[in-house]
Amino acid sequence: MSRAAATAVTVQRLEPAQASQTVALLEALRVSLFGIQSRRLHDMLVGDGVARRIDCRIALASDGVCGVVLAAPRSYWTSALLTHWSVAFDCVRARLSARRHPRAPGSSPAIAHAAAPSVGDDAGPPPRTWADPGDAWRIIVVGTAPAARGRGVAADLYRAMMRDRSLVARIAADNHASIRLHRSVGWRLYPDGEVVLAVHERQPAA
Repeated sequence: MSRAAATAVTVQRLEPAQASQTVALLEALRVSLFGIQSRRLHDMLVGDGVARRIDCRIALASDGVCGVVLAAPRSYWTSALLTHWSVAFDCVRARLSARRHPRAPGSSPAIAHAAAPSVGDDAGPPPRTWADPGDAWRIIVVGTAPAARGRGVAADLYRAMMRDRSLVARIAADNHASIRLHRSVGWRLYPDGEVVLAVHERQPAA
Protein backbone atom coordinates (compact mmCIF):
# COMPACT_ATOMS: atom_id res chain seq x y z
CA MET A 1 0.00 0.00 0.00
CA SER A 2 1.31 3.48 -0.78
CA ARG A 3 0.31 6.90 0.47
CA ALA A 4 -0.14 9.48 -2.28
CA ALA A 5 0.42 12.60 -0.24
CA ALA A 6 -0.09 15.05 -3.07
CA THR A 7 -3.57 13.80 -3.78
CA ALA A 8 -4.61 12.78 -0.23
CA VAL A 9 -5.60 9.31 -1.37
CA THR A 10 -4.40 5.83 -0.57
CA VAL A 11 -3.71 3.46 -3.45
CA GLN A 12 -4.19 -0.22 -2.65
CA ARG A 13 -5.30 -3.53 -4.09
CA LEU A 14 -9.02 -4.10 -4.13
CA GLU A 15 -10.38 -5.83 -1.03
CA PRO A 16 -13.91 -7.19 -0.45
CA ALA A 17 -14.84 -4.24 1.77
CA GLN A 18 -14.53 -1.85 -1.19
CA ALA A 19 -16.23 -4.12 -3.77
CA SER A 20 -19.63 -2.42 -3.87
CA GLN A 21 -18.15 1.08 -4.17
CA THR A 22 -15.84 -0.10 -6.95
CA VAL A 23 -18.78 -1.58 -8.88
CA ALA A 24 -20.58 1.76 -8.51
CA LEU A 25 -17.55 3.60 -9.88
CA LEU A 26 -17.28 1.24 -12.87
CA GLU A 27 -20.96 1.90 -13.57
CA ALA A 28 -20.43 5.66 -13.32
CA LEU A 29 -17.45 5.41 -15.70
CA ARG A 30 -19.55 3.31 -18.11
CA VAL A 31 -16.81 0.70 -18.39
CA SER A 32 -17.26 -1.75 -21.25
CA LEU A 33 -15.47 -4.96 -22.22
CA PHE A 34 -16.21 -7.75 -24.70
CA GLY A 35 -18.50 -5.29 -26.50
CA ILE A 36 -20.90 -4.86 -23.58
CA GLN A 37 -21.53 -2.56 -20.66
CA SER A 38 -23.65 -3.96 -17.85
CA ARG A 39 -23.95 -4.39 -14.10
CA ARG A 40 -23.15 -8.09 -14.53
CA LEU A 41 -19.92 -7.20 -16.32
CA HIS A 42 -18.93 -4.80 -13.56
CA ASP A 43 -19.74 -7.37 -10.88
CA MET A 44 -17.59 -9.89 -12.76
CA LEU A 45 -14.61 -7.53 -13.01
CA VAL A 46 -14.76 -6.60 -9.35
CA GLY A 47 -15.23 -10.23 -8.29
CA ASP A 48 -12.24 -11.29 -10.36
CA GLY A 49 -10.25 -8.40 -8.91
CA VAL A 50 -11.03 -9.50 -5.36
CA ALA A 51 -10.09 -13.08 -6.32
CA ARG A 52 -6.81 -11.78 -7.86
CA ARG A 53 -7.64 -13.23 -11.29
CA ILE A 54 -7.03 -9.72 -12.57
CA ASP A 55 -5.09 -6.83 -11.05
CA CYS A 56 -7.38 -4.18 -9.57
CA ARG A 57 -5.98 -1.18 -7.73
CA ILE A 58 -8.23 1.44 -6.20
CA ALA A 59 -7.74 4.94 -4.88
CA LEU A 60 -9.37 5.58 -1.52
CA ALA A 61 -10.22 9.06 -0.25
CA SER A 62 -12.05 10.06 2.89
CA ASP A 63 -15.39 9.61 1.13
CA GLY A 64 -14.58 6.21 -0.39
CA VAL A 65 -13.33 4.80 -3.69
CA CYS A 66 -12.43 7.63 -6.08
CA GLY A 67 -10.33 5.85 -8.70
CA VAL A 68 -9.67 2.45 -10.24
CA VAL A 69 -7.29 0.73 -12.63
CA LEU A 70 -7.87 -2.78 -13.97
CA ALA A 71 -5.42 -4.96 -15.88
CA ALA A 72 -5.63 -8.57 -17.00
CA PRO A 73 -3.44 -11.11 -18.82
CA ARG A 74 -4.16 -11.87 -22.45
CA SER A 75 -5.73 -15.22 -21.48
CA TYR A 76 -8.48 -13.41 -19.56
CA TRP A 77 -10.12 -12.30 -22.81
CA THR A 78 -11.04 -15.94 -23.50
CA SER A 79 -11.21 -17.54 -20.06
CA ALA A 80 -13.54 -14.94 -18.49
CA LEU A 81 -16.47 -15.75 -20.76
CA LEU A 82 -16.00 -19.49 -20.19
CA THR A 83 -16.35 -19.06 -16.43
CA HIS A 84 -18.96 -16.27 -16.33
CA TRP A 85 -21.88 -17.60 -18.34
CA SER A 86 -24.24 -14.72 -17.61
CA VAL A 87 -21.76 -12.23 -19.07
CA ALA A 88 -21.16 -14.52 -22.05
CA PHE A 89 -24.92 -14.56 -22.63
CA ASP A 90 -24.99 -10.75 -22.57
CA CYS A 91 -22.19 -10.72 -25.19
CA VAL A 92 -24.11 -13.05 -27.51
CA ARG A 93 -27.28 -11.01 -27.10
CA ALA A 94 -25.42 -7.75 -27.82
CA ARG A 95 -23.90 -9.20 -30.99
CA LEU A 96 -27.24 -10.48 -32.24
CA SER A 97 -28.79 -7.08 -31.55
CA ALA A 98 -25.99 -5.34 -33.45
CA ARG A 99 -26.66 -7.58 -36.46
CA ARG A 100 -30.36 -6.77 -36.38
CA HIS A 101 -29.74 -3.04 -35.98
CA PRO A 102 -26.52 -2.17 -37.82
CA ARG A 103 -25.19 1.36 -37.64
CA ALA A 104 -26.06 3.58 -40.58
CA PRO A 105 -23.08 4.50 -42.79
CA GLY A 106 -21.25 7.46 -41.35
CA SER A 107 -22.92 7.15 -37.96
CA SER A 108 -19.72 6.24 -36.14
CA PRO A 109 -17.96 9.22 -34.60
CA ALA A 110 -14.90 10.28 -36.57
CA ILE A 111 -11.51 10.26 -34.91
CA ALA A 112 -9.83 13.64 -35.08
CA HIS A 113 -6.38 12.55 -36.23
CA ALA A 114 -5.24 16.03 -37.14
CA ALA A 115 -6.11 17.40 -33.71
CA ALA A 116 -4.40 14.60 -31.80
CA PRO A 117 -1.05 15.41 -30.15
CA SER A 118 2.12 13.86 -31.52
CA VAL A 119 2.51 10.28 -30.37
CA GLY A 120 6.12 10.83 -29.43
CA ASP A 121 9.71 10.08 -30.39
CA ASP A 122 9.50 6.31 -29.90
CA ALA A 123 11.00 5.04 -33.13
CA GLY A 124 10.74 1.59 -34.60
CA PRO A 125 8.23 -1.14 -33.87
CA PRO A 126 6.85 -1.48 -30.34
CA PRO A 127 8.44 -4.20 -28.19
CA ARG A 128 4.94 -5.55 -27.46
CA THR A 129 1.57 -5.23 -29.12
CA TRP A 130 -2.01 -5.52 -27.94
CA ALA A 131 -2.42 -8.79 -29.87
CA ASP A 132 0.92 -10.15 -28.68
CA PRO A 133 1.68 -8.58 -25.28
CA GLY A 134 3.94 -11.39 -24.05
CA ASP A 135 3.94 -11.36 -20.25
CA ALA A 136 2.57 -7.82 -20.13
CA TRP A 137 -1.00 -7.37 -18.91
CA ARG A 138 -3.58 -5.41 -20.87
CA ILE A 139 -5.19 -2.37 -19.27
CA ILE A 140 -8.98 -2.68 -19.15
CA VAL A 141 -9.63 0.75 -17.68
CA VAL A 142 -8.09 3.52 -15.65
CA GLY A 143 -10.46 6.18 -14.38
CA THR A 144 -11.37 8.46 -11.53
CA ALA A 145 -14.56 9.92 -10.11
CA PRO A 146 -15.30 13.46 -11.39
CA ALA A 147 -14.53 15.04 -8.01
CA ALA A 148 -11.06 13.45 -7.98
CA ARG A 149 -9.95 14.49 -11.47
CA GLY A 150 -7.07 16.84 -12.00
CA ARG A 151 -5.36 15.72 -8.77
CA GLY A 152 -2.99 13.08 -10.14
CA VAL A 153 -5.06 10.13 -8.91
CA ALA A 154 -4.90 8.20 -12.20
CA ALA A 155 -1.11 8.66 -12.32
CA ASP A 156 -0.81 7.34 -8.74
CA LEU A 157 -2.91 4.31 -9.65
CA TYR A 158 -0.73 3.61 -12.66
CA ARG A 159 2.54 4.00 -10.74
CA ALA A 160 1.39 1.46 -8.16
CA MET A 161 0.64 -1.11 -10.85
CA MET A 162 3.69 -0.30 -12.96
CA ARG A 163 6.01 -1.35 -10.15
CA ASP A 164 4.72 -4.92 -10.37
CA ARG A 165 4.29 -5.72 -14.07
CA SER A 166 4.75 -4.74 -17.70
CA LEU A 167 1.59 -3.31 -19.27
CA VAL A 168 0.03 -2.41 -22.62
CA ALA A 169 -2.92 -0.12 -23.30
CA ARG A 170 -4.87 1.13 -26.31
CA ILE A 171 -5.88 4.79 -26.42
CA ALA A 172 -8.26 6.53 -28.81
CA ALA A 173 -6.20 8.88 -30.98
CA ASP A 174 -8.37 11.84 -29.98
CA ASN A 175 -8.19 11.11 -26.23
CA HIS A 176 -5.63 13.81 -25.52
CA ALA A 177 -5.98 13.58 -21.74
CA SER A 178 -5.20 9.86 -21.74
CA ILE A 179 -2.23 10.32 -24.06
CA ARG A 180 -0.86 12.99 -21.71
CA LEU A 181 -1.43 10.71 -18.71
CA HIS A 182 0.49 7.81 -20.23
CA ARG A 183 3.30 10.07 -21.35
CA SER A 184 3.54 11.68 -17.90
CA VAL A 185 4.17 8.35 -16.16
CA GLY A 186 6.76 7.20 -18.68
CA TRP A 187 4.92 4.91 -21.07
CA ARG A 188 6.17 4.65 -24.64
CA LEU A 189 3.58 5.57 -27.26
CA TYR A 190 3.28 4.20 -30.80
CA PRO A 191 0.76 4.82 -33.59
CA ASP A 192 -1.43 1.75 -34.10
CA GLY A 193 -3.94 2.34 -36.89
CA GLU A 194 -6.77 4.49 -35.52
CA VAL A 195 -5.53 4.19 -31.93
CA VAL A 196 -2.35 4.75 -29.96
CA LEU A 197 -0.54 1.79 -28.38
CA ALA A 198 1.01 2.54 -24.98
CA VAL A 199 3.68 0.23 -23.59
CA HIS A 200 5.23 0.10 -20.14
CA GLU A 201 8.23 -2.18 -19.56
CA ARG A 202 8.70 -3.05 -15.90
CA GLN A 203 12.28 -2.52 -14.83
CA PRO A 204 13.86 -5.52 -13.07
CA ALA A 205 14.57 -5.06 -9.38
CA ALA A 206 18.09 -3.89 -8.63
